[in-house]
Amino acid sequence: MIKNQSRQTSSVLEQKVLLDITEKGWIGIPTPPETSYDIIVDMGVVDGKREFVTIQVKDELRTSSRPSPEKENESVSVGGKNRNSYWYYDEDVTYLASLNKNAEVEYIHKEDYKYKLPKQLKSAGRTKFPTNEKMIKYRTPEIVNDKFEPLKEHYA
Repeated sequence: MIKNQSRQTSSVLEQKVLLDITEKGWIGIPTPPETSYDIIVDMGVVDGKREFVTIQVKDELRTSSRPSPEKENESVSVGGKNRNSYWYYDEDVTYLASLNKNAEVEYIHKEDYKYKLPKQLKSAGRTKFPTNEKMIKYRTPEIVNDKFEPLKEHYA
């Protein structure tokens, strides 16, 4: 049972982003709640190294872990310690993801969101999340001259 409506909202939104990533041919891995990003995506091997990107999923777009990181000394309780807050750009979060007015997942790359305030994010550039062009049909092809080719034995 989900007791908190905001948990339900964030869970549903995260599942929509995971579905979008899967439809584009990638593996999205949800992360534990206290990490600085919600999803890590395995983008495969690029230039001989495995590449991952991170995504922070937001219902209401913002570039920080708290609604107002520019407010200093916001305490967790009266006389309590200062609330932890950080910028996603500083945590190297690759993309912010949210739903647009048509309920489609949209992404903003870190170079487009940086330290913008929520009002500024409305006009920030959106990025098309890449599609895995190396996806193949059912059978694994042979690699000939750095290009994928179907196994000849299946087409003889």
